[in-house]
Amino acid sequence: MSEIELKQLLNKLGEEVLESKIQRMKNLLKIAPPDEALYREIMLSLGYPKNKVQFLELALLLPYKEIQKLKTQPLIEKALLYRAGFIQDAHGLPDDFDTSLKLDKSYWIFQSIRPVNFPDKRIKGISYILSETIEKGIYNYFKEQIEKNIIEELDKSSAKKAVEKIMSFEGIGISRKREMFFNIILPFFISDESFSAYHNFLVRIFEIHPPLEQNATIKKFYQIYTSSHHSEEITILNTKEHFGAIKYVNK
Repeated sequence: MSEIELKQLLNKLGEEVLESKIQRMKNLLKIAPPDEALYREIMLSLGYPKNKVQFLELALLLPYKEIQKLKTQPLIEKALLYRAGFIQDAHGLPDDFDTSLKLDKSYWIFQSIRPVNFPDKRIKGISYILSETIEKGIYNYFKEQIEKNIIEELDKSSAKKAVEKIMSFEGIGISRKREMFFNIILPFFISDESFSAYHNFLVRIFEIHPPLEQNATIKKFYQIYTSSHHSEEITILNTKEHFGAIKYVNK
């Protein structure tokens, strides 16, 4: 396969990845209101790679409608840590907060995970963005963030800046926020028919934004290409090709 043919394949696979993500969001919106669906997906993403089920269960034990009643970041953090089983102290939580609903700390996996990615650290990090959204709702928060940062003429630099502005909240590192944007926020709002006026903008970002940080799968893609093409090199140029390369390796 020539480089041109491989690039064409990566773009095709990237489109398939995006379509599968969009369909997933459409399915979620059939069973949950927008705020809860978006909240669950964000919580699920925090569990990568070993605590996905645990984070989803936590989102179900403490749904977004209850998060909105807590008002402040410290209370949201405490409620999440309590329901996750990481703390036993419920002092300061609302009187109607059900203290019987909680996971066991032993349910969470810490082994072979970097301390910075421990689930309790991720809970603390996500509590900041949750506290920012409680007045508008998490759906309207990101909807407005996208609308405020629409750019007509996009290039790699302006696409990158737009994503950074859309995801300009505290508590989570920029690399993780980019992953969250392309895996959740972008396909979620493309799946939303009421947001169709901005679908082209989001698709364009997917097509020209610089690739995400290299992970083990992308490194494997380069190894496969190099081994089959000897000394020839290929460069993944954008996020669409990035996701296409991941699917290429995993197919």
